[in-house]
Amino acid sequence: MTGPLTPGALRRRPAFRLTPLASAVALALLGALPAHAQQSGDAAATTPAAPATDQLKLESVVVTANRRVEKLEDVPASISVLGEEYMQRNNVRELVDIINLSPALSVSVGTQVGTNSINMRGIGTTSNNLGIEGDVAILVDDIPYAQTQQAFKDMTDMARVEVLKGPQSTLFGKSAIAGAVVMTTKPIGAGPMQTRVSVYDTSDHEYRVAASLSGRLTDTFGLRLYASKTNFPGMLHNLTNDSMQNGSGAKTFMAKLQWKISNDLDVLITPRFDHSLATGNTAAITSIGPGVGYLYNKNYTALSNTAVLRGIHVSQWNREIRNDSPTGLEATDRALGVRVNYAFPDSSPLAGHSLTSITSVDNNLSNDFRDNDNIDLISTYYQVNAAGKPSGIAESPMINGTLESKTSTQEFRLTSPDRGNFRYLVGLWAARNTLYRTYLRGNAFVKETNYTNYDTNSGSLTHAIYANTNWDFAPKQSLSAGLRYNHEANDYSFHTIDSLSSTAANNVHTGENLYVAPQNKENAVTGKVGYTYHLNDEMMVYGTASTGHKGVAYDMTSGANNVNVFAHLPLAPEKATSFEAGFKANLWNNRATLNAAIFQTRFRDYQTSATERFTDGSQASVLYSIPSLQTRGFEADATVLATRALLLNASMAYTRAVVRDWTQGPCYSGATDCTIPNQLVPGSFLRDASGGMMPNAPKWKASMGGEYTLPAVSWMPYVAAINAQWRTQAKVQGAISQDPSLQRPGYGIFDLGASIKDAKGKYKLSFGVKNLFDHHYAVGNVGSFLNFKKAAGGSDIRSYGWQPARDAFRYTSIRLDVAF
Repeated sequence: MTGPLTPGALRRRPAFRLTPLASAVALALLGALPAHAQQSGDAAATTPAAPATDQLKLESVVVTANRRVEKLEDVPASISVLGEEYMQRNNVRELVDIINLSPALSVSVGTQVGTNSINMRGIGTTSNNLGIEGDVAILVDDIPYAQTQQAFKDMTDMARVEVLKGPQSTLFGKSAIAGAVVMTTKPIGAGPMQTRVSVYDTSDHEYRVAASLSGRLTDTFGLRLYASKTNFPGMLHNLTNDSMQNGSGAKTFMAKLQWKISNDLDVLITPRFDHSLATGNTAAITSIGPGVGYLYNKNYTALSNTAVLRGIHVSQWNREIRNDSPTGLEATDRALGVRVNYAFPDSSPLAGHSLTSITSVDNNLSNDFRDNDNIDLISTYYQVNAAGKPSGIAESPMINGTLESKTSTQEFRLTSPDRGNFRYLVGLWAARNTLYRTYLRGNAFVKETNYTNYDTNSGSLTHAIYANTNWDFAPKQSLSAGLRYNHEANDYSFHTIDSLSSTAANNVHTGENLYVAPQNKENAVTGKVGYTYHLNDEMMVYGTASTGHKGVAYDMTSGANNVNVFAHLPLAPEKATSFEAGFKANLWNNRATLNAAIFQTRFRDYQTSATERFTDGSQASVLYSIPSLQTRGFEADATVLATRALLLNASMAYTRAVVRDWTQGPCYSGATDCTIPNQLVPGSFLRDASGGMMPNAPKWKASMGGEYTLPAVSWMPYVAAINAQWRTQAKVQGAISQDPSLQRPGYGIFDLGASIKDAKGKYKLSFGVKNLFDHHYAVGNVGSFLNFKKAAGGSDIRSYGWQPARDAFRYTSIRLDVAF
């Protein structure tokens, strides 16, 4: 196993192969049906371990989309659920693993891990500005993450993940305008204390170690303790220091302490600590034009392409790089949740009701860093100073930023009994969120390093009241409705310590400046309404309409060093209107389920960034609203218990996420239709981007899979199974500019696994082959890599790169789970 994951110090280990595993998998293939692929709608559905006389049926799947526990088939909404067994079978560790298993989700990879974003039905934030909230809310045990970047780490000790599609602002708040991912961790065991240990290792040197202790100490007190350590060195080999890049690892500790004070009152306390390090999102060069050239300027002969790329074997699937500084995100998260639940006694006027209080505090401190020039030669040394001479500064032009996020929330819910024709929930919500950002880039005396040094604050105080109702007004018909009133107050300041003017001819410093915005206040109302008709006891159809709202945004990037930017702040709220119709069925005596939906959602004033030239001749990146976007399509999840031994599941999504109205779209290199006068930069031209595809939004994405339990042998007290998974997606556009060089082709990935466990479930040994057919594919950062100036003049020598996905190359795994 490798040591702790540290920036720039991930040494390579000699490769090894689990050849016995490959042999075992080949034998398993000969003896069983290859049930391929995934399901997003699987969830807790597993093959029942019951005598042959028991009724053969799928286990029930429960969700909390309406803030109460309900059966999936009773909720009029498109929801995909990933259950514990399914996630374990697919070795889910990080949020990206969940995204891979859910066709409605995709990820946009930024220049740094901290600017990655999540897309739901093709819609997500496309700006790297931390002042813009994400479009998809992430909640763990009813507690939301303040920043999307907090979710790109280990998703530990998970029991269930619900993917709620479409606007969820009414019940989950303003950051759920496109949808929500709701995660539930494993509960405290109902019996005596039990320990579980899990160890995982792969042929490309990833390891995971986890242990939990859970159970009841007394009739009134129970606890669950969980700790884990994970490490994956990375996908790219840095020749400069023989380390690995684009990896991740974490140390996590979680606890649940539950005290049943009386029959009506219980308290759950959930502290959590997490330290994570992700070394991405670095690209590797894949192709380069012929000839010899020089980086930045043809006079920088020491920065020739032969020197910069020395030792790198440039090829389509190259994984070698040369960086003298690491790139990544290191974060520490400390959180505490307190949940108090009171069940009103039978003698109360509110008999059967429950009152729940959920309190949380979270402090997340992260440090993002990046190799600014993407080479291992000190480019600053050769770049010119204000006098036009090489600076001679032997200091690498790194990027280093910090973000401190502090969040506190308080929620009260009154929930009616589950029985009766009319059910309701009423809630009060309050949250305070503050962001403090520092950022240092480049060198103060070398303009080409884009020097900037600033700090900025952004804070919000939110109060909301919401309600949700369900009314069975006829034997087969019901109505549901929800409403939320939200009040938000925002504060913002930006402090330029110093920077080099991006548009001045020489090294002109902007100097120090402090801007404090007046407090902004706004009110918003969102709602949803739905109708359900039960065709019979097993099938229902539904239709829903809902609205979404995301709050104002402030600029927390270096663009705000230009004082003209503040006239644009705050950026107007983003809004959405959605319509959905669906069908849900339990078929074949509860041995099969089918959930299908069609949808259309329109977004107004979509928040992003653009470049503006001001009246004083300067220009900068500013926050900007795209008038209209739209996503529509079809999605379905299915699960079939074909036999007592064979479980199959599949899910798919067809999505058309497009820009409806944007006549001021950006031009890209080589664009020939830049004929629209730029309203922000007089004298320049843009292109009409209306009709363009949203970035990282595949038109179709699907997955299918299954597990087959091998026939039992009387003389062997073990249960063996094989499983298979296939997922595929169409090509995607890499940028909202529609630059064709940033498109990434579609792909299909096939995984195979096998497991054996004892009949009592105390031991389980699992094997797996990820990407069995070794199909290489990129997750981001395709397109232009480095450009070199030819010594003889003429066109630049262009190069291109890629960022391989975690499973872009085949690897094998072994896992041992022990309970005692």
